[in-house]
Amino acid sequence: MSDDQFLAASAKHPIVPNHVYKYGTAGFRMKADLLDGVSFRVGLLSGLRSRKLNGQAIGVMITASHNPAIDNGVKIVDPMGEMLEQEWEAFATKLVNSPSDQELLENYKALASQLKIDLSAPGRVVYGRDTRPSGHSLVAALADAFEATNTEYTDYKILTTPQLHYLTRCVNTEGTPKAYGKVSEQGYYEKMAEAFTRALRGRKPQGQLIVDCANGVGGPKLSECLKVFPEGNIDIKVVNDDVLRPEVLNLDVSQS
Repeated sequence: MSDDQFLAASAKHPIVPNHVYKYGTAGFRMKADLLDGVSFRVGLLSGLRSRKLNGQAIGVMITASHNPAIDNGVKIVDPMGEMLEQEWEAFATKLVNSPSDQELLENYKALASQLKIDLSAPGRVVYGRDTRPSGHSLVAALADAFEATNTEYTDYKILTTPQLHYLTRCVNTEGTPKAYGKVSEQGYYEKMAEAFTRALRGRKPQGQLIVDCANGVGGPKLSECLKVFPEGNIDIKVVNDDVLRPEVLNLDVSQS
């Protein structure tokens, strides 16, 4: 990693002046037009996190769940598919709030020194996004951070959040006695179908289950998942699965 390369990449993704960012349970979540610089800096932190954990893959998900379509968010997933270690939330907050490109570089190096992270060691990040139009630019900002810091990365494109958690764990356990599943969306669907079949214990549910997907990423993904379920196991009808019109995402959805 060269300082010049780092600074040039950072200059492409500034944070909004005088806005205070805080990493919470949902990561950084707010209006999407405030997030370009945040996504870049989360990319930096996720690479550091991977290096701290001896090159294990870290996940990054671009989503705002049930929020309106104008919102988005960026959150980090630890190697076994769990939430980011709480201590690192403060590191994320400090790094993202660095007021200039130069101070960002200094804070990045200081954090690496504090945590005894070798910046020349390999790092790996996997990431995905939901169907919000703003996701395109936010994953581009992530990729710029990885390129600037020589971090290996894999873009799994459009996913649900649980799928990204699943893939992160699978990547880190592949080829071990604790392999969690196939490193693919298909592997996720197969694992869900197998678990559901085991849970039924031979019983057959009665009636139809209607799933309102609020025109989000869950609609098409659930439809794909149902193709793997054994025929006749359960009658599920997917409704509100229009992901082609951003304006109807989570329209009139309650957040309670």
